[in-house]
Amino acid sequence: MLIQAAPSIFGAVMGELSGLLAAGVLGPGRPTTYPLADGREALSALAARSTAGKLALRP
Repeated sequence: MLIQAAPSIFGAVMGELSGLLAAGVLGPGRPTTYPLADGREALSALAARSTAGKLALRP
């Protein structure tokens, strides 16, 4: 939405974010992982909004 409402601000934010990534200040996030057998628990956590970021199921 920001890119449509204020493209110049979006460009500035993305430029700053790219700089922080390149400098190593920010790194890629790590997902919360669940064993595949605990898929029901992972879905419950999503539904309850008790997680932040991505979830991954491990085989």
